[in-house]
Amino acid sequence: MRKTPVTMGVLSMVFGGVQILMSGVGLASQPYSKQVMGSMGKAFSGLPRSQGQPDMGPTFERLGRLAEELKPYTYLTGFAMIAFSLTLIIVGWMLYKRRAQARSLAIAWAIAALIYLPVQIWVQVKVILPRTQEITKTMLEGMESASKGLAEGMMSAQSIGTVIVYLLMYTPFPVLLLLLIGRQSTKNDLLPATAA
Repeated sequence: MRKTPVTMGVLSMVFGGVQILMSGVGLASQPYSKQVMGSMGKAFSGLPRSQGQPDMGPTFERLGRLAEELKPYTYLTGFAMIAFSLTLIIVGWMLYKRRAQARSLAIAWAIAALIYLPVQIWVQVKVILPRTQEITKTMLEGMESASKGLAEGMMSAQSIGTVIVYLLMYTPFPVLLLLLIGRQSTKNDLLPATAA
């Protein structure tokens, strides 16, 4: 028997655990986002500014209100990622133990993850990013033209960058799982369905 299911099982549990940690921290900090942004705004307002530099205090206040408005999307995507991660850990454990059902569950998980990924990207690029860019544009109005041009260029590349980052982070593992566990020959690497 090849060690592919065991290796993929360990990787599944590790990746699932890391994602739960990342999503959990994001969800746990969400109730405090408005308060944190308000504190940062006050801190920036108290700093000395050079002539022509905008006051960052109101910007952080708007970002705090925006974080509050976007909470439903943040919670929805965060809990979806935790659900996917918990399922991946269970699938990983079954692969590690070479359970016969692990193959079909791993394939189902990988397909579901690849189907969900465009939804996650859409929420980030079409719902969250445009709202944060509105606030950033308002802040840029008071900047000098050279800095403003650079910042606007970075903002226009943000959507493409977000898509690329999500694809690089969340596409390889489901595809690898499909390629390695989805093969018909993987059945030979798993215990018979009647085994304990």
